[in-house]
Amino acid sequence: MNYSFFIAVKHLFGARKTFFGYIVTAIAIGGVFIGVAALIVVLSVMNGFQKDVKERIVDVNSHIIVLKYFNEPIENYKSIKDSLKEFDDIISITPFIYSKGLIQFENWTNGVIIRGFSIEDSVTYSIMKKHLKFGKFPEKDDELILGVDLAEELRVHTGDVVRIATPFGSTETFGSLIPKISEFTVSGIFDAGMYQYNAELVYIPLRKASEIFGLRGKVTGLELRIKDIYKAPQVAKRIEKKIGYPYRTNNWIELNGSLFAALALEKKIMFLLLLLVIIVAAFNIITTLIMVVMEKTTEIGVLKTLGLSEKDILRVYIYQGLIINIIGTITGLLVGLFLCFLLSKYKFIDLPGEVYLLDKLPVDVQFWDIIFVLILTSVVSIVSTLYPAYKASKMDPVKAIKYE
Repeated sequence: MNYSFFIAVKHLFGARKTFFGYIVTAIAIGGVFIGVAALIVVLSVMNGFQKDVKERIVDVNSHIIVLKYFNEPIENYKSIKDSLKEFDDIISITPFIYSKGLIQFENWTNGVIIRGFSIEDSVTYSIMKKHLKFGKFPEKDDELILGVDLAEELRVHTGDVVRIATPFGSTETFGSLIPKISEFTVSGIFDAGMYQYNAELVYIPLRKASEIFGLRGKVTGLELRIKDIYKAPQVAKRIEKKIGYPYRTNNWIELNGSLFAALALEKKIMFLLLLLVIIVAAFNIITTLIMVVMEKTTEIGVLKTLGLSEKDILRVYIYQGLIINIIGTITGLLVGLFLCFLLSKYKFIDLPGEVYLLDKLPVDVQFWDIIFVLILTSVVSIVSTLYPAYKASKMDPVKAIKYE
């Protein structure tokens, strides 16, 4: 065994070490342990949050939408649809109607976003069927599906008849607008995994949406799904160039850019805050090693008299810092990964969906995050050993022996 390493272990955990010295060593190891565990858990949660929000946004919404300038309804959407079939990137093209209205059941009323979709559209059907919690997909024009949180607020169940009010009604003699009231049977209740969708969205058949909004066969726009969602901006530009004015495109990255930027910034801020824990742990390592040097001053003098060089003494205290770092890092890593496993498997932490978008705490452990945390912790720990190690190596053996 390397004698410098043997001396390092003896000085750090030896029988002659004082009780207070053991406490300080334990605090130093604990600081590294807490820092590593906290960083791994928090970074994994932030990764999971970004991943889950992104997946659910892309799952419920389209990758690209084609609209008309000034949000005017599109008349010739079938010809636009045919002209886009030459794009190999596109998986599906679906017409949709998107507007706002009121939904009422008994004494309960809520503002909602109404989305008209084609019943024959297999892509929308497969997506919404995946999220369907109760009931079935609409098969008739007077059936709808709504989100689970909206259903809870309205006290609605499948089979209940609800009324939807839209501002596109008739005009009285004196010019006031009478809202159009339509009755629908709730055929199903879906859970999209995001409160915003579950509390606001109502899906009705496209033909019925066209009727109640007075569009006469027109649509709000076209929804496109593509093979590679991350190529949405490039594909959208090509589509816009193809169909030209007065049509424009939007894609999921542009529409949600501010949200993803905020999540990325939040991850960076959390990382910087938790980095302070690692820095505090580094100061604990410095304190521990300085105390060891003070406790073992005479022994250091004896060792130098017996022939140990300054480099040997330097290595002794660098080894001590490494031992503290390795113990703290390994235990912190194991506990951090175990906590991530518990959070991902049992999801026992509920979140208020109206505040955090998601109702469960998601976790996504990324390999490179772990590597980065381990390297960062090791570098900080090694740097923190340099000053005490240098002081010990430069100690005068004669003065050190006379210390006691």
